[in-house]
Amino acid sequence: MFVNMSLFSSLLVNLYANRVLAFEMAKRDLYSLNKGAFLGAFWLVIRPLIQVAVYVTLVSIIFNVSTGEDSGPFDYAMYVLAGMPPWQVLTKAFEEAPSLIRGRLELVKQVIYPIETLPLTAMAIGSVGALINILVLFLLMGFSGELRWAVLLLPIPIVITMGFAVGVSWIAMVAGIIIKDLREIVSVVLGLLVYLSPVVVKEEMVSERVWGFIEYNPLTHFVLIFRDPLEGTFHGLSYVIAVLLAISSLLIGGFVITKTKLKINEHI
Repeated sequence: MFVNMSLFSSLLVNLYANRVLAFEMAKRDLYSLNKGAFLGAFWLVIRPLIQVAVYVTLVSIIFNVSTGEDSGPFDYAMYVLAGMPPWQVLTKAFEEAPSLIRGRLELVKQVIYPIETLPLTAMAIGSVGALINILVLFLLMGFSGELRWAVLLLPIPIVITMGFAVGVSWIAMVAGIIIKDLREIVSVVLGLLVYLSPVVVKEEMVSERVWGFIEYNPLTHFVLIFRDPLEGTFHGLSYVIAVLLAISSLLIGGFVITKTKLKINEHI
């Protein structure tokens, strides 16, 4: 196998052992990001709600796109809210990954610092907005009588999504040392991909051919499996694809980070 499983196991053990450090770094970064801001941490609540309002206005009102039978702006807003949490976590992790090492030179140059934990910090920050999004969604679902017991299964797609995010982030943070523009490239691509994903597009809104094209977007499957417990659906193929992507990214990313972590200072 292309990766030494004992090294990979020790990598996962290090992640767990240093989880407190990762979250403390996330708290520090959150404080730095919001320091001096008039609304501060409230932007974590406001930003996703503004995004949902923009999507609903563009699709349902301005372009008057049909979002399905017996489906109005409120239903579409719920649909978008249900798809945003995994997208928020993944995009935050992927956008931050290329600069994780370059942005923390003072820490990375310390040999004892566990750089494999850096993606956890980015994910923790991205998860704050996603968690608030989920709470708002639960409130609306409870208000409309659509809250199901199946939401108790949400940890399953969450763990799969986190595994994929960590694996890809390991690869991107190493690549970001060499390709300095990688963060900007990733940000632009993800900004465009959201319009080709089930975050804002419902299957009923497009032709079968277009939906098939959307399914080629790998992030599509993480959005679909996250929505399953919320909507009482089950996308079996998406679960298979998501699990395979998560395992593959973790193995490849684990190989990359274990082979390069001792040589990173040479390239900084």
